[in-house]
Amino acid sequence: MNKPTYRKDMRASVSAEDLPLILSAIAAYSHNHEYRELLLRLQAQASALGVA
Repeated sequence: MNKPTYRKDMRASVSAEDLPLILSAIAAYSHNHEYRELLLRLQAQASALGVA
């Protein structure tokens, strides 16, 4: 089976209502370095959008 490839330039669309829920779920894994980096990036984007 082939390993899936991912496009780094792809951006998902998330609603303003869903973003805080996603941030909350990811925060539970913030002890993990990879999740912490993701959480920080999403928090910055949410802040820039005035969502969080």
